[in-house]
Amino acid sequence: MLLSLTIQDFVIVSQLTLDCSRGLTVLSGETGAGKSILIDALSLCMGERSDASFVREGADCARITAVFDPPQAARDLLAANDLPADELIIRRTVARSGKSRALVNETPVTAGLLKSLAYCLIDIHGQHAFQSLVRADEQRRLLDSHAGLQSEADAVRQAWKRLQISQDELQAARNAREQIAAEREKLAWQLEEIERVSPQLGQWEELCQQHQRLSHSAELLEGIQGAIAELEDADEAIASRLSSLSARISQLARKDESLDVFAKQVEAAAIEAQEAARGLSGWLRGVDLDPDSLADIDARLGQWHSVSRKLRINPEQLADKAADIRSRLALLDRQVDLEALTRIVNQQETAFMEQADALRKKRSTAAKALSQQVTDAMQGLNLTGGQFVCDVAKAEPHAGGTDKIEFCVAGHAGSTPRPLAKVASGGELARISLAITVITSQASTIPTLIFDEVDSGIGGAVAETVGRYLRTLAGNRQVLCVTHLPQVAAQGHQHWQVSKQFDGKATSSRIVALSAEERTQEIARMLGGQTITEKTLAAARELLGA
Repeated sequence: MLLSLTIQDFVIVSQLTLDCSRGLTVLSGETGAGKSILIDALSLCMGERSDASFVREGADCARITAVFDPPQAARDLLAANDLPADELIIRRTVARSGKSRALVNETPVTAGLLKSLAYCLIDIHGQHAFQSLVRADEQRRLLDSHAGLQSEADAVRQAWKRLQISQDELQAARNAREQIAAEREKLAWQLEEIERVSPQLGQWEELCQQHQRLSHSAELLEGIQGAIAELEDADEAIASRLSSLSARISQLARKDESLDVFAKQVEAAAIEAQEAARGLSGWLRGVDLDPDSLADIDARLGQWHSVSRKLRINPEQLADKAADIRSRLALLDRQVDLEALTRIVNQQETAFMEQADALRKKRSTAAKALSQQVTDAMQGLNLTGGQFVCDVAKAEPHAGGTDKIEFCVAGHAGSTPRPLAKVASGGELARISLAITVITSQASTIPTLIFDEVDSGIGGAVAETVGRYLRTLAGNRQVLCVTHLPQVAAQGHQHWQVSKQFDGKATSSRIVALSAEERTQEIARMLGGQTITEKTLAAARELLGA
């Protein structure tokens, strides 16, 4: 529920704070006094687009602060976004440049989150609501909302979206078959060429190393054999000389113990020389320096170079290229698998039709109840004998399901219900619109409903009935109504008056809560204009007393 609203430097409001209550609160005032400023300010606070024109002339920015006692849905949304959920304070500022900022519980939030919160907090019905009521999508939305079928309708829309995506993929595959076949043929040829050399990751580098070794086999053999001879096999082999030198230093160490460490170092060097000689001998035994092997490797390297030139890539990239081609071929195979794509489309079409048909049955049941409720409401709106029919007919599949929902109305007894869009009388349309709005709002869980001159075009006894509808609707929630009808205003639990003032420099608008006597005066003004007589005062008291 809305607890308070503070407006600063907004349009022609300098400073205004309103404390809000449960029940029906009516707003009245002269034409042009700014009755709708409250609605505009709340709409801005709930995430509507900002505009520099909202900033009062001479001010730097406009500020709107709304404090709510949040319902459970809003608390859950706040908690899901890591925001405090015990209270809800929404602040919206609009700078002179038009740039705006939104804070929820003093934390900056996105416009998306602000609008999500708004759906849980406030439902605003404008004076031209009947204009949207003639649209088929709005009629379907109202029926679903009234019947609590929003989740089922959302599921149907998602199923339709998935079906459309799958159908597009199937059609694209059909259109691209020739192109895909040509690409597949090219890739298959490339893979065939690469597989002639059976490349493995790292294999090119290994072949190059083998080729380098075999190309210098004679030099390697001669050099390694000479090194082994010098280390161990020759008469003056390095290992033997180091061993002898170690022994001589050991003898000297008997006379000076500090020399012992050097004897051990030379002995270790002798051992290292012997190990190196044995390691080189092992290399000679294990290495393949056969000239025929060099010819084989030369041939393989030539194949790699030949394939890489054809494909215009480096030889070391052949293995990666083969893996990429196999992945692409697998993807193309899935794309041209029309049977698999067709199966998916059929499965999703079946799922959509099952969900949509189930929704249509629920809508049909809900439509009968809504038809009767609105018809009953019409009887008190000077539409005696009139009839409202929410028609649910089978239709071609679409995002909303498999039905066509149409609101039809007969303005008086004996006439055939016709589509709401074809109702000739604007007054009838306004009254029917109000009946539908009030009835469908009764099923809403939103705690605050706002009606901005939805009673336009009606009067007399009908206006009194409208007021009673709104007061009944406010029995378990908060309702704010901007009205120009005294019969509606008299039904309010609270009454606010909007007035415009000029201080010689600027025009400003203010809203004040009326006392009992002030309210009588305002109802009398609404009844008789600026000149208030005892008769209009008496009539005002009678309305308020009733």
